[in-house]
Amino acid sequence: MSLRFRRSMKILPGVRLNFSKSALGLSFGVPGARVSVNTRGDVYTSAGIPGTGLYNVERTSLRKGSARKRRAKNTAAETLTEFVPPPGLFAPRRQRALYKALQLGTVEALEKLSKKFPDIEYICDAFALPRHLMSGSNDLELLTAKAAKVWATRVELDRSWMFTHHAKAYEVSVKVAPGVDVPMQFSLQVLGHMYIELLQLGEKFIDALEVAESLIPDQITALAVCENEVQLRRWKDVLETTEDVTNEDDATALLLIFRAIALREEGKLDASIEVLRLARASKKRHEDILNKALFERSFVYEKQGKISSARKDLEKILATDSDFPGVTQRLNDLENL
Repeated sequence: MSLRFRRSMKILPGVRLNFSKSALGLSFGVPGARVSVNTRGDVYTSAGIPGTGLYNVERTSLRKGSARKRRAKNTAAETLTEFVPPPGLFAPRRQRALYKALQLGTVEALEKLSKKFPDIEYICDAFALPRHLMSGSNDLELLTAKAAKVWATRVELDRSWMFTHHAKAYEVSVKVAPGVDVPMQFSLQVLGHMYIELLQLGEKFIDALEVAESLIPDQITALAVCENEVQLRRWKDVLETTEDVTNEDDATALLLIFRAIALREEGKLDASIEVLRLARASKKRHEDILNKALFERSFVYEKQGKISSARKDLEKILATDSDFPGVTQRLNDLENL
């Protein structure tokens, strides 16, 4: 996971000017529905239910080029900063220093501050974590250790006015699964999802599940819980987590795919096929999610002995995305059956 930070300022009601290292852009709309464009030719549209934390974000480009490559460049989440008034002259020194460090927005500034004021080191660490992830470091062990350190101070962070006051200034778009990017206000919930992602990359699925189960229950938490239950092959738990799910958006479509995997592994092949049909019922779902449903259905068809049907599903994926992970290998494997 990587993150990009950009600053944002209000210029008219409903219209914001966004700055980043690589582009200048405008965003406009109302809570729950916004459109953003920038000088790189990127167009973002987001729609959701205000107050629920549930959004769908789609990106298109005005430039020519490979759609797959454009999506790959957009796998990093984005953090938007809102305006927070500077502390007054009589505010505590550490409060004024934290404000300045966050304005600089660098890991170095936050680390320097934590050494000067050790009593707010945990706050500095929390704000530094997404910036560490943004750096693109490949040191998974180091990043996981930093996330673990932050997560261990979550009670103190929850009680800290300095953390919650500044956290409300950031909106982090967290990529929780292929095709599902969720803008969330920076919070303990977001820190938890960052930690889960790092644990999953390290294949520490039991630890990741424990963190997910400690988060506030919502649709995104359900995705995190379910994804780790699948990795741990806890099929009955997956079925319980996904019970009564309907295809309402990208997140619920993905939950249906997880349910179909569990049904398949439990030997309920016809039920698995039906759930995957429901997952693909709306063509409005993200292409990666629709293709994932086809990919998983190919395994069901293989178990049923319908090799030609399995191959057709994989070839449908290739028709829209020749780089979809695992498809070529699956076709080769089926060729040998």
